[in-house]
Order: sequence, then structure tokens, then C-alpha cells
Amino acid sequence: METDNRIFETMSGSLPTRRGLTLNLQSFWAIADQGVVSLGNFLTTIILARTLTPDAYGLWSVIFGLILFLNVFPASLVNYPLSVRLAARDDASGQLVKAALALTAILAVPQVLLLFTVSFLVAHSALGMCAGLCLLLWQLQEATRRALMARLAFGKTLCTDAISYLGQAALVWLFAYKGVVSPEIAFALIGVTCLVAAIAQLWFLRGSLQGRVNLKLHGRMFWATGRWVLGLNVLASFNIQAGPWALFLFRGPAEAAGFQAVANLLGVSHPIKLSLGNFLIPVVARVRANRGLAAARRVALTQSTQAAILLLPLILGLLIAPRTFLGLFYGGTSPYVFLVWPLRLLALSYVLSYWAMAIRFFLIAVESRNRTQFVLELSSSVLFFALFIPLTFRWGLSGAIVATGVSQGARLISNLMLMRQVRVPEQLSTVTE
Repeated sequence: METDNRIFETMSGSLPTRRGLTLNLQSFWAIADQGVVSLGNFLTTIILARTLTPDAYGLWSVIFGLILFLNVFPASLVNYPLSVRLAARDDASGQLVKAALALTAILAVPQVLLLFTVSFLVAHSALGMCAGLCLLLWQLQEATRRALMARLAFGKTLCTDAISYLGQAALVWLFAYKGVVSPEIAFALIGVTCLVAAIAQLWFLRGSLQGRVNLKLHGRMFWATGRWVLGLNVLASFNIQAGPWALFLFRGPAEAAGFQAVANLLGVSHPIKLSLGNFLIPVVARVRANRGLAAARRVALTQSTQAAILLLPLILGLLIAPRTFLGLFYGGTSPYVFLVWPLRLLALSYVLSYWAMAIRFFLIAVESRNRTQFVLELSSSVLFFALFIPLTFRWGLSGAIVATGVSQGARLISNLMLMRQVRVPEQLSTVTE
């Protein structure tokens, strides 16, 4: 492992790191940063769940889920290429960051229009305007955030994420305390905090924002790198968001709120689970470029296993005493305390999802078999919907979770098979498939 750590001693630019910085320290800062992000989102959703009516919270959940789905497009076509290219090259960082911001803004235009239309159809125009503002500012802030992460500046990312995510939770709590919170106000507050955080992140990146941007050339490069990952992530995200949307349409907003309420408890693990991607993708890409595929595989396996050990106590707690956790988060009189078996089923599905996701992070970091991953994800999606629709009609929330678990198991098996077959050329500049 120590040979892999030497790569952190050669980083240049305006975001330097100190000698002797280890992978464990970097992963600690990544987990701490994701902890801030997850804590802010978790507090926001819990405050809204305890304050809004079930119908209003169900409306928030489906619109918020649509925003998460739309975020997949810049995440795949902009932030993923930005992460893997910046991780391997510091000389063109300014051009890459500026191109990423411009492309993010362009991609956001049709997304905002779609989000406004859907929000208007299910509610009113005010919700559409606030949700559209939230989406645009969130996506721009995420581009600057990923630029910092690609330079392994997790400490600076932590500070700015505290502004955005803890700031949004504090403002939502304040408005809830005043008795004036609503879904549209919550989206507007998230947008404001994202704007402030993006400005702070640009200030940290100011020294590296040099060089002219050839938007057409960078657009082609970003598309060549991220096109198959886009298809992969769209399918994965759609499958995730299909749960609350299908329950909302087939069973009503209260059932969708129940799905979100159960998922919120597993959100406690997001500081570990989601930080894995923030850390693994740039680090594995950098290790692979400097030390080869075998070293990159060792780093990915070590970090994924360590994170899984940290998640084990939570999963066991949810399986053994689910009602205790539900009562702790929502109160003993909440209707959500009866969702014992849905919570247990979702916890088991979460284990399968974690390992399928960890292997996928490794595969996309080394830019290997992205087309094959897409085909396998498409096959898993067909299986998911073949099970999801009848099971949701028959058993509602529990049926939706069972269909999710079966599809995650299929993804895990297929990703394991792909990982065993990976043979990647050592030239990073080659975009495979």
C-alpha cells in the first residue's frame, strides 16, 4: 500500500497536499465530507417528514426524487469525465473545470423545463420555479465540488459542503419552527445554500482556472468518456426512483411517503456508502495511471472492505430492532413505526446494493467495459420491472422492496463476473468502448 501512497506526494497546482498523506487519511476526509452531506440531507428530510402532512411530504419526495434522477445526466457526462481526467492530469485543470461549468449550465436548460412542467402538472407553478432553481444551482455547485475532489482536496470540500448541506438543514428547521415551511420553500432554500457553497468552491479553485476552453472539443471528450456511464447511471437511478413514483401513482402519496420514511433510516449510512464513490473513483484512476491496474484493484478492495465493516453495526441494528429505530426517528405515535418488515427487507437489499456499487465504482474508475456494464444494467432493469409492477400491485411497499433486492442481487453477480475479466491497457488516454 505504501508504494501507492507516493502518488500523493507529486500533486501540483494550487491545491497541494503534504508529504506522507496516506490513503487512510484521504478516505477519512472523504467520509467526513460525505458525513456532512448526508447529515444535512438527512436532517432536512426528517424535519420535513415531521412537519409536512403525508400528502405534502409525498409530493416533496417525488419531486426531490426527480431532481436526483436528472442530476444523473451532468454527473455522468460532466462530473465523471472531470473526475477521472483531473485525477490523472493537473496541467489542464483550468480548462476542464471551466468546460465542466459551461456544459453543466447547457445541460440544465432542458432539465429545468422538464422539472417545471412535471411540478406544474402535479402541483403548481411556484413549486416548478423553486425546484428548477434548486436543480440548476445544485448541479453547478456539484461540478465545482467534484473538481476539488478530483484534486483530493477533501478538507476544502468539507468546509464548503457544510455551508451547503448543513446550511440547508438549518434554514429548513428555522422556517419549520416559524410554521411557514412547504415543499417549494424547501427547494428554494436548498438552491440558495448551493449558490453560496459554489462561490466558496470557486474561490478555492481560483488559482487553477487558467487556459482557454474549446467547448466543442471538450464536449466531445466528455461525451466519449461518459456516454456509456450515462446509460448505466440513468438505468440505475431510474430503478431507484421508480419505487416512490410507482407507489405514488398506484397507491397514493402516503405510500410513497412510507417508502421515503424507511429509506431515510438507511440514509444514516450514506456518509460511508456514498463517500466510497467520491474517494474511489479519483484515487483508483490516479493509482492506475501511476502504478497500474493491480495496485488500483488492491486499493479498491481494501477501501471497500473497510467501509463495509463500518456499515455492519447499522445493518444488524435495523434487522434486529427495526421498530426501535423507527420510533426513535419519527416518534412512537407515528404511522411509520409499523413499517418493520419493509425496513428489514430494505436493509438486506442495501447490502447487495453496496457491493454491486463498490465494484461498479472500480470498473468505471479504470474506464473498463462501460458498454458491457450498460448492457448488463439494462438486463437487470428488465428483470426489475418484470417483478416490480406485479409485486407492487400485490404487496405495495414490501413488494417494491423485494423487487429491488432481487435486481440488486443480479447486478452484484454480473459486476463480479466483469471484475474478474478486467484487462485494461495502461494508457489512460484511451477511452474504452
